[in-house]
Amino acid sequence: MKKYLEFKDAAKNSSKFWQIEIKSKKVTIQFGRIGIVNPAMLIKDFKSIEDAKKYSDTVIREKMGKGYKEK
Repeated sequence: MKKYLEFKDAAKNSSKFWQIEIKSKKVTIQFGRIGIVNPAMLIKDFKSIEDAKKYSDTVIREKMGKGYKEK
């Protein structure tokens, strides 16, 4: 599963992206300004696929609560 979110706020000159990908028990998150060449990356390993999905659901909800929108 892969999900890509963007946050844009012209008043604050903010144009960011956040992407999460789940592969088995591994969750990879990339984030940064839109158009950046080498975005920041976070990789987490979980004990089970269910734990990875729970974590991803939680962080996706948090980002959408902050105003990120799915693209």
